[in-house]
Amino acid sequence: MITGSTGLVGMHVLYELLGDAGRGNLAGTIYPVLRTTPPVTASQRMDGILQNGFVPASLRDCVSPARKVIRPLAADLCDSASLKQVIRSSIPAGEPLTVVHCAGSVNLETTQEAKDDVHAHNYNGTLNLLRALDGYDARFIYVGTVFCSGIQRGRIGDDYLSLPSRVYRNPYEESKGRIELEIAQYCREKGIRFQMLRPSIICGRVMEEPLYYTPKFDVFYGWLKFFWQLKKAGLHSPLRLCIGEKATMNVVPVDFVAKTIIKAVHQDTGQLNIANPAAVNTLQVTQAGLECIGYEDVRFVESVPKDLNRVEQFYYKTVGALFDSYINDDASIYDCSKLLAFMAPVTIPPLVEHLAGIVSFAMQFDFDDRKINHAVRAGAHRVVACGAQSG
Repeated sequence: MITGSTGLVGMHVLYELLGDAGRGNLAGTIYPVLRTTPPVTASQRMDGILQNGFVPASLRDCVSPARKVIRPLAADLCDSASLKQVIRSSIPAGEPLTVVHCAGSVNLETTQEAKDDVHAHNYNGTLNLLRALDGYDARFIYVGTVFCSGIQRGRIGDDYLSLPSRVYRNPYEESKGRIELEIAQYCREKGIRFQMLRPSIICGRVMEEPLYYTPKFDVFYGWLKFFWQLKKAGLHSPLRLCIGEKATMNVVPVDFVAKTIIKAVHQDTGQLNIANPAAVNTLQVTQAGLECIGYEDVRFVESVPKDLNRVEQFYYKTVGALFDSYINDDASIYDCSKLLAFMAPVTIPPLVEHLAGIVSFAMQFDFDDRKINHAVRAGAHRVVACGAQSG
């Protein structure tokens, strides 16, 4: 059973499962849990994912033969009663059941609305899913985030459950950190085997063609989108960006994340950082992004200026406030030694070689989820050259 199969990580985990099933490496049935909005059914939503023009090229031959083992479940994780009823009426009790829980809200805002959102989807939704598994011979694989460690200095190992204390940047991190402790306690009490897999910032594909695909332009893309919107609006006001010379961003491609999760399906790994051993310099990422976007009037400074112009004021109140602690991090290093050993010989391609392609792909679709989803339905998958305008 897999949740979140319409999202970035869950979709690619599903694709990898299809590959395993198509090659005869996976026995049994795949149960994607999908929210539905009538008249579109869960089965129709699943067919849309499988007919996606951005399905990895290496897996396309697996989609058709694997479709017969997919049984979509129409359920909402926030509705505990219907979720439990759907699972029990669809999945035979007593059979071994592996649950890959990818669903959740990535809302980094600090408003009460954001707090309610992440509590409902990340905390309550996960508890509802766990309780619905009562009576099953289940394994629970939880896909969280390295940022549920909170603000930590130095090298961060894989065992977050033993961290003595945490200070969180926002309610999203807190919801992810709290639910991990609840998962561990619940699973230990119920005898459920569990794993905690924690990706860092996730970007589109860089290993599987067609490259750079992502169904959502958030987090990593949300920050670059600001400059793209300024460019489109013709606002070339000077921008002084406060980014330290040693600041880094830990970005990992979604296809590597999905491959790691699938390996954990076949081989338990416990707690695991799915981070990039080679974090990229934030200045380098910013410069590459701005070069592709064509926004040139930018200067990097060590501290926030006091005489901000109107565009700078807007930046520091919005995307700057939202992402600064993620793009300006020079205090955290994620220990990836266990990850490298677990995934060998598979490694993450150097991200710097793909920055231009990642940004160009987002520009092609105007950094807009609706446009990429329209392209998915149309079966299009063309990537424009770096610097080209969105069509």
